[in-house]
Amino acid sequence: MSIKVQGPEVRLRALFDAWRAARCGKQPSRNQLDFDARWSSNLLALQRRLNAGTWAPGPSICFIATRPKAREIHAPDFADRVVHHWLVPQLEAIWEPRFIHDSYANRRAKGSHAAVRRLQQFVRQVHSGQGGGYFLQLDIHNCFNSIHRATLWGMLKPVMERHGLTEPARRATHALLRWPPLAAGVIYRGDPAQRALVPSHKRLENAPKGCGLPIGNLSSQFFANVYLDALDQFVKHTLKVPRYLRYVDDFVLVHHDRDQLATWLIAIERFLAERLRLSLKPDVRLRPLTDGIDFLGYVVRPTHTQVRRRVVAHARAAMAEWESKHVEAGAIRAIPADLRRLQSTAASYAGHFRHASTHRLQASLRQRFPWLDTAARPRRFHHTLEDRAITLKIRGKA
Repeated sequence: MSIKVQGPEVRLRALFDAWRAARCGKQPSRNQLDFDARWSSNLLALQRRLNAGTWAPGPSICFIATRPKAREIHAPDFADRVVHHWLVPQLEAIWEPRFIHDSYANRRAKGSHAAVRRLQQFVRQVHSGQGGGYFLQLDIHNCFNSIHRATLWGMLKPVMERHGLTEPARRATHALLRWPPLAAGVIYRGDPAQRALVPSHKRLENAPKGCGLPIGNLSSQFFANVYLDALDQFVKHTLKVPRYLRYVDDFVLVHHDRDQLATWLIAIERFLAERLRLSLKPDVRLRPLTDGIDFLGYVVRPTHTQVRRRVVAHARAAMAEWESKHVEAGAIRAIPADLRRLQSTAASYAGHFRHASTHRLQASLRQRFPWLDTAARPRRFHHTLEDRAITLKIRGKA
């Protein structure tokens, strides 16, 4: 299969479409607003640099995400985001047909919920067909910081050439991998105490020489899929594992024979070390299916799927914190922005709960937080009321 190329040079219309994609659904940063203020000149400058082969990533902004664990997120310069949105779809057009069906991260029509449904299908097939059954759950140690960029480039280059990717696109891909990801500099934002929560080996600045991709970049998400596709192909076509799926660096094998899973584990460890320079986390889980598989915020069992306890605890904590600030004596008092934040949080958890057996859980949450339905109900406010606190009577309360 080959893709339609743009021709020998980057077209301005392609960069214009990439600029619009980079802006879509994002809260505009100062960096983006500066770019947007002179968008036509900035797109022309990008076009010149890409066609001349002089484009290289600029400084990134690093901030810390604390859930589920403290980790660095590297936000690229907005101009670089435009380049990512121009480049990655071209690469995806080549690699998507090559990826296995059961790779679920950062792909259209896939995602975490599809991965959980597929895992539930695997578990039920084995448990109902053979009785019992086991799972092998593995996680790659410090995955993004351990990806060897020269090895990744060796995977990308011949395929790009074979499929006729344009020279500017090949050069931009190489520019993303040639130098250390922080070579152009990094600006740290946020509380320094939060950065101290990130273990030293998890910081991109401490990645081994020649290794590391910045978490938070569209290009890095795609590159990780290319890198780990080698593992997927090995598991599916060399080991011939019938029930295997992967979401980023977390992957699960399901089989009726425990010894067979143990044998596959040895082969996978060897392949990762020899072919990809990667290693597994020490907490290898080889257990009966009846123990439940803790995967992507759920616990998948042969008979049903539950929401992970930590997710439930976070939901309760978020609601309790909002309650302590805004609920008193049978009434809610908050400004519209506070209500919108609650609506967003409640909708996020409701979406997560919808994919599991949560009837009792949701009933217990409504009992514990009787004000939730009232506060989370969508409302429209006149713009003159945006800064004023309003009082809502809780349904069912005198």
